[in-house]
Amino acid sequence: MRTLLLIVAFALVACDKTPDEQQIRDALGEIEAAVQTRQTKPVLKHLAKNFTGPEGMGVHEIRQLMAAHYFRNKNIQVVIAGLRITVNGNDADVRFNAATTGGAGMLPERLQYYDVATTWRKLDGDWLIVRANWTPVFGAGN
Repeated sequence: MRTLLLIVAFALVACDKTPDEQQIRDALGEIEAAVQTRQTKPVLKHLAKNFTGPEGMGVHEIRQLMAAHYFRNKNIQVVIAGLRITVNGNDADVRFNAATTGGAGMLPERLQYYDVATTWRKLDGDWLIVRANWTPVFGAGN
């Protein structure tokens, strides 16, 4: 009987664990919400310390980029679409499209659409972005 109880307990613990793909989806949702509410820390917590972005951007440059966009845009909207996640052990390739709008008032003055490619790594139990690259597809307004 004890053995059966142990097996059931282990099965319940195993079932309770959030799958890797869902953890990444949840992290992207947090990033999306943070940008829309003009918050920096919730975004940065998902970047690895050795994060590398376009043209060698690191965490510090991402922080500066976000501050510049928050200063320029009172209202920011982000929509992530076409999310494709491929998990391979402790690494994941995550690709998606992102539409962003921004402006000083309620109506957006700027629109940009990006193709985004990211590499994630599971470090100490957390999925973090180690590399990101984004390519503008089209945009309007400056």
